[in-house]
Amino acid sequence: MLTRVDHIDLKVPDLAVALDFFTALGFVEVRRTPARGSVEVALPGEGQVIFELREDPELDRFVMDHIAFGSTDQAADAAALSAAGRSFSRTNTFIPVTGKTISDFTDPWGSRWQLSD
Repeated sequence: MLTRVDHIDLKVPDLAVALDFFTALGFVEVRRTPARGSVEVALPGEGQVIFELREDPELDRFVMDHIAFGSTDQAADAAALSAAGRSFSRTNTFIPVTGKTISDFTDPWGSRWQLSD
Protein backbone atom coordinates (compact mmCIF):
# COMPACT_ATOMS: atom_id res chain seq x y z
CA MET A 1 0.00 0.00 0.00
CA LEU A 2 2.14 2.93 1.19
CA THR A 3 5.86 2.81 0.41
CA ARG A 4 7.50 5.57 2.46
CA VAL A 5 7.09 8.93 4.13
CA ASP A 6 7.49 11.25 1.14
CA HIS A 7 7.52 14.62 2.89
CA ILE A 8 6.36 16.57 5.92
CA ASP A 9 4.87 19.98 5.10
CA LEU A 10 5.45 22.61 7.79
CA LYS A 11 4.14 26.14 7.86
CA VAL A 12 6.60 28.46 9.58
CA PRO A 13 6.33 32.08 10.78
CA ASP A 14 9.67 33.12 9.22
CA LEU A 15 11.24 31.10 6.41
CA ALA A 16 14.76 32.47 6.92
CA VAL A 17 14.72 31.62 10.64
CA ALA A 18 13.35 28.14 9.87
CA LEU A 19 16.10 27.53 7.30
CA ASP A 20 18.73 28.61 9.83
CA PHE A 21 17.22 26.20 12.38
CA PHE A 22 17.21 23.22 10.01
CA THR A 23 20.70 24.06 8.67
CA ALA A 24 22.04 24.03 12.24
CA LEU A 25 20.56 20.53 12.61
CA GLY A 26 22.51 19.39 9.55
CA PHE A 27 19.76 19.62 6.93
CA VAL A 28 20.58 20.73 3.38
CA GLU A 29 18.41 22.53 0.86
CA VAL A 30 16.95 20.19 -1.76
CA ARG A 31 14.65 22.44 -3.80
CA ARG A 32 13.04 25.89 -3.86
CA THR A 33 9.61 26.38 -5.36
CA PRO A 34 9.08 30.15 -5.55
CA ALA A 35 5.54 29.79 -6.92
CA ARG A 36 4.61 28.00 -3.66
CA GLY A 37 6.87 30.09 -1.48
CA SER A 38 8.48 26.92 -0.22
CA VAL A 39 11.89 25.43 0.41
CA GLU A 40 12.49 21.69 0.77
CA VAL A 41 15.22 20.46 3.11
CA ALA A 42 16.47 17.01 4.11
CA LEU A 43 19.27 15.37 5.99
CA PRO A 44 22.20 14.41 3.74
CA GLY A 45 22.11 11.03 2.02
CA GLU A 46 19.79 9.00 -0.14
CA GLY A 47 16.21 8.25 0.86
CA GLN A 48 15.83 10.96 3.49
CA VAL A 49 12.44 12.43 4.35
CA ILE A 50 11.84 15.87 2.85
CA PHE A 51 10.63 18.72 5.05
CA GLU A 52 8.79 21.30 2.97
CA LEU A 53 8.86 24.69 4.69
CA ARG A 54 6.27 27.32 3.76
CA GLU A 55 6.10 30.76 5.33
CA ASP A 56 2.96 31.99 7.05
CA PRO A 57 3.78 35.20 8.97
CA GLU A 58 0.50 35.01 10.90
CA LEU A 59 1.82 32.01 12.86
CA ASP A 60 3.84 32.15 16.08
CA ARG A 61 5.37 28.64 15.76
CA PHE A 62 5.88 25.77 13.31
CA VAL A 63 2.62 24.05 12.34
CA MET A 64 2.35 20.72 10.55
CA ASP A 65 0.17 21.20 7.48
CA HIS A 66 0.32 17.56 6.38
CA ILE A 67 2.43 14.42 6.11
CA ALA A 68 2.62 12.80 2.68
CA PHE A 69 3.16 9.11 2.05
CA GLY A 70 4.61 7.70 -1.15
CA SER A 71 2.13 5.59 -3.08
CA THR A 72 2.70 3.53 -6.20
CA ASP A 73 -1.06 3.22 -6.89
CA GLN A 74 -3.00 6.20 -5.55
CA ALA A 75 -6.32 5.01 -6.98
CA ALA A 76 -6.07 1.66 -5.15
CA ASP A 77 -4.74 3.26 -1.97
CA ALA A 78 -7.48 5.92 -2.01
CA ALA A 79 -10.12 3.23 -2.50
CA ALA A 80 -8.74 1.18 0.42
CA LEU A 81 -8.53 4.21 2.69
CA SER A 82 -12.04 5.32 1.68
CA ALA A 83 -13.33 1.83 2.50
CA ALA A 84 -11.67 2.23 5.91
CA GLY A 85 -13.65 5.44 6.50
CA ARG A 86 -11.21 8.10 5.35
CA SER A 87 -12.64 11.09 3.45
CA PHE A 88 -10.77 12.53 0.47
CA SER A 89 -10.94 16.16 -0.61
CA ARG A 90 -9.11 15.37 -3.87
CA THR A 91 -7.64 12.30 -5.55
CA ASN A 92 -5.04 11.85 -8.28
CA THR A 93 -4.64 15.61 -8.68
CA PHE A 94 -1.61 16.81 -10.64
CA ILE A 95 0.09 19.86 -9.08
CA PRO A 96 1.99 21.61 -11.91
CA VAL A 97 4.24 23.72 -9.67
CA THR A 98 5.65 20.65 -7.88
CA GLY A 99 5.24 18.10 -10.67
CA LYS A 100 3.59 15.66 -8.25
CA THR A 101 0.25 13.90 -8.30
CA ILE A 102 -1.44 13.90 -4.90
CA SER A 103 -4.54 12.75 -3.05
CA ASP A 104 -5.59 14.47 0.20
CA PHE A 105 -7.51 12.75 3.01
CA THR A 106 -8.32 13.46 6.64
CA ASP A 107 -7.80 11.52 9.84
CA PRO A 108 -10.58 11.04 12.44
CA TRP A 109 -9.83 14.50 13.91
CA GLY A 110 -9.86 16.38 10.59
CA SER A 111 -6.11 16.75 10.09
CA ARG A 112 -4.87 16.53 6.50
CA TRP A 113 -2.72 13.67 5.22
CA GLN A 114 -1.58 13.04 1.67
CA LEU A 115 -0.67 10.37 -0.84
CA SER A 116 2.08 11.40 -3.28
CA ASP A 117 3.72 9.77 -6.27
